[in-house]
Amino acid sequence: MIIPLFTALAFFCGVLAAVFCDFQFASVWVFVVVLGVARKWPWLFVVFGFLAGVWRVSVYEEGRPAEIPYEQYVEIEGRVCEEIDGRIGTQKVTVMSEYGRILLTLSPYFQVEYGDVLLVKGILEKPSEDIEGFNYANYLARYRIWSVMKDPYALVAARAPPSLRGNIYKFKDFLMQRINQLLFEPEASFAAGLLLGSRKGMPEKLSDAFQAVGLTHIVAISGYNISLVIAAMFLMLGFLNLRVRVVVSTVAIVLFVVLVGASAAVVRAGIMGSLALWGLFTGRKSQAFFGLLWSAVLMVLINPYTLPFDVGFQLSFASTLGLLIFNPLFDGIFPEWKRFFALREAFILTLSAQVMTLPLIMFQFGRVSLVSVLANVLVAPFLPFAMLFSGLALLAGKSMALVAWFYLRVVELVALKMALIPFANVNMQISAGEFVVLNALILLIAISSHKSTLARALGLCPSGGFLGDRVQECGKREK
Repeated sequence: MIIPLFTALAFFCGVLAAVFCDFQFASVWVFVVVLGVARKWPWLFVVFGFLAGVWRVSVYEEGRPAEIPYEQYVEIEGRVCEEIDGRIGTQKVTVMSEYGRILLTLSPYFQVEYGDVLLVKGILEKPSEDIEGFNYANYLARYRIWSVMKDPYALVAARAPPSLRGNIYKFKDFLMQRINQLLFEPEASFAAGLLLGSRKGMPEKLSDAFQAVGLTHIVAISGYNISLVIAAMFLMLGFLNLRVRVVVSTVAIVLFVVLVGASAAVVRAGIMGSLALWGLFTGRKSQAFFGLLWSAVLMVLINPYTLPFDVGFQLSFASTLGLLIFNPLFDGIFPEWKRFFALREAFILTLSAQVMTLPLIMFQFGRVSLVSVLANVLVAPFLPFAMLFSGLALLAGKSMALVAWFYLRVVELVALKMALIPFANVNMQISAGEFVVLNALILLIAISSHKSTLARALGLCPSGGFLGDRVQECGKREK
């Protein structure tokens, strides 16, 4: 398995080289010839993996329209091709037109749905490459959006035909309206974020508090959110056997993915979380490692800009990898808490995910919450019930909404009070070099802690591949 592993890693390197460097194919083809002459045929796959990454980026970028009339007044017709992104005072609408995908900033009172055909008039602009250090152009490029139009004149030329995706979005809007009818603010926005991954209308004070104490992930769909669903299921079903908890948690992940709209980000997080869950709790960790790797390869193959520019993808991959690597390690370090077994599992799951994502958070955001683990442990007993009763409130009405309010309010108070702690959130920006060094140290710990698993996975053990029957024999030989 070592050649497929390095081939996949070379594919990622090829994508990064094509995006960030003026890459020349000639140098690699020389290397291919050298390997061919030396008859190092297996390693040719690694080189071809690198070339495949470069090629995929070039094909993706060819999808960009050749000529876009930036800074010119244009009249276009386009179909709404993504979910409407409603915000306070505005809404973001993506349309597919003759100039490719365009992101429109429209009034929140403009009635538009997924699939509608719009007639739009306005000035076509190029997304900014530097908004306080943030490259907005690269952020939009991962969605194949190359242009923006602010406050254009727009009207609906044709309403959307019925579609499965459109019906899912309508169902999600219905659920959000139902939540707003049952709960007051800020609990309504918090419940919508918890159940649907939406942060529309959340008060700035509460949003800032979540960010300061490292709880933003509970209202943003990512690997964090899926790991929270897993932790919630294990917390509530601690009295059941392991297999039942794994099955119920997997079903909960699927239902959660459908509930929040089944967008690409949600599906990605659900796949990674499910792989980690089954690999972690069935003893097939090596399979889960490669399952995670191949799922990442597939996602990057579909959209190569996901790897360098999608922070959600990076956090999902890192947090899931953290579950696979550090959960068994911490499980052996921390003492058994027989009376708080489920709480212990929630703590270990959270800590495992955060260890792996810490360098990424410092590199991408430049801020770190020093109370994040503690905040997650404190809210862990309440979040499952906040999710449960918020969901039941959609069916049962006010009686369940009152119970949901209590649990939602407790979580809010934990965030608001802990955000007042001095130095709860500190600036800690790291460079690209420091980011690489930190991840290298983490991987060294991982390798030293999982020698047997890696040996079997890479086919370095005489017992055969990672599906061999002589697993115990391999472990004994390593010792």
